[in-house]
Amino acid sequence: MYWFLLFLAVVAVWLLVLALLARKLWGQVKALTREFVAAQSKLEQAQSRGSGRTRAADAGRA
Repeated sequence: MYWFLLFLAVVAVWLLVLALLARKLWGQVKALTREFVAAQSKLEQAQSRGSGRTRAADAGRA
């Protein structure tokens, strides 16, 4: 019985560690996604300014 309880305690600790790591990783993924979206938006704005056309003008041509 003692070994079984020890095993359950070890499993509980591992699950806690994995949950904390997953939470930390999820936060990093969310931050990277936000940065990527902001950079993509800046790139699109720079490209539309550089070409001298707006998206509305491009949509009218298509």
